[in-house]
Amino acid sequence: MKDKKNLTARVILTVLTTAAIGMIFYNSSLSAVESTEQSSPLTDWINSILATFPIPFRVTENFIRKMAHFSEYTVLGLLLSTTVYQYRKDRKKTLLTALPIGALVAVCDELIQIFPAGRSCQVTDMLIDTCGILFGALLVLLFITIIDRIRKSKVTERRKVSK
Repeated sequence: MKDKKNLTARVILTVLTTAAIGMIFYNSSLSAVESTEQSSPLTDWINSILATFPIPFRVTENFIRKMAHFSEYTVLGLLLSTTVYQYRKDRKKTLLTALPIGALVAVCDELIQIFPAGRSCQVTDMLIDTCGILFGALLVLLFITIIDRIRKSKVTERRKVSK
């Protein structure tokens, strides 16, 4: 029964991770005009919220794009590291596997952006993407560590009670 649950989790996580990579690559295939059509409304919406506060701060479309890079790669880092952990069950190996795979996806993502009109390949975006992968992976590893400690403390408590 446990093997069936593990197989199901692996398949679902692999599909979700692949879908996330596909979505990232699709977004990179959009032209500059299409990409701007996606980010401009968000920029305007955030700035309209910021305008209600007495602070002289507004976000730029460039900031929104960089945050989008970091956010989508954080989600990929969460999915990728969870998927790798399902296969390897080792925290160190999970990070050492997920990070290079995520960085490779970031490089491919930026190379895709050479082709659509008005887009370009930027090393800074690769670095932002890789930081997103690392952040997502570290969140997963932190969560796994917390769960493991809770489980171990429950086992220790049971042993004390049964003595």
